Amino acid sequence: MPERRFDTGYWNDPDVMEMPMRAKLLYLYLWTNRHCNQAGFYEIALKTISFETELTVEEIPELLTILKKKVTWVPDQNLIWVKNFLHRQSKSPQFLAAAAKCLQSINNNGLVKEVITYNEKYNLSIPYQYPMDRVEVGPYSSSLSYANSLSGSLSDKGGNRGDDEVSLSEEDQKIVSAWQGVKGVAMELPAMVELLATLRKHFPDVDILDESRKWAARKISDPLKPTSRASGQIYNFMAKRHIWNQEQAGRGKQKRGKSEFPEVSCKCGYSGPDVGHKICPICKQPYQRENEAE
Repeated sequence: MPERRFDTGYWNDPDVMEMPMRAKLLYLYLWTNRHCNQAGFYEIALKTISFETELTVEEIPELLTILKKKVTWVPDQNLIWVKNFLHRQSKSPQFLAAAAKCLQSINNNGLVKEVITYNEKYNLSIPYQYPMDRVEVGPYSSSLSYANSLSGSLSDKGGNRGDDEVSLSEEDQKIVSAWQGVKGVAMELPAMVELLATLRKHFPDVDILDESRKWAARKISDPLKPTSRASGQIYNFMAKRHIWNQEQAGRGKQKRGKSEFPEVSCKCGYSGPDVGHKICPICKQPYQRENEAE
């Protein structure tokens, strides 16, 4: 059974104080039941809630509506997310890693991303591995080898520019801040600026800020070693996302290509893809294909 903290200020929360008694009971249950995991985001059926709380299945949806500021409910997937759960718990890397593992089992990437973004407001970086991290490396082996060779030329030391010559946009400042927040990063600011320029040149389809935050979150459970080069790791992390993006774009083209057939027309006015039929689906008469003689 997972351990968790429960805020004794619960009863003094203005929102809780205004709740009906049965809504207070449900909210308390959603925090403390044995199905709740370290992420506060879990699957549970209304029948289970009803059985364990003695609330009726019919009244629970209405109570969850009352709790919508505090709890997100996805009825078609039986998912419950207690929004304030994680930032009230231990802030240790181990607990955050456990929360990330719980999120891996949730089949709702949109809401998982919302959970991660929500907790970032409380400076909690969940080291969640997005689908790109679970893609088989095999098809990308040559591309990754090429990326590795490029990353080997990067340095954590800056060029000839001094810190006083560096000018960063607001987004770049957020990216640099994400990198600098990782324990063990020894990159100098000029080196970070050069790396940013390289990433944008090589990976224009990658959201550098979003991926930088993911990389920084990953380093909580997989910290940098004394011999690690942060610049090379960051480059390779972006390269994997770029390759994954390219692969997904390629799959999309293949899917579209399967439905691309030569056009065929009929005297009745019908036109459509030539999929091998000899009879027009509208007038039920034989039609003539473009490559057939009149």
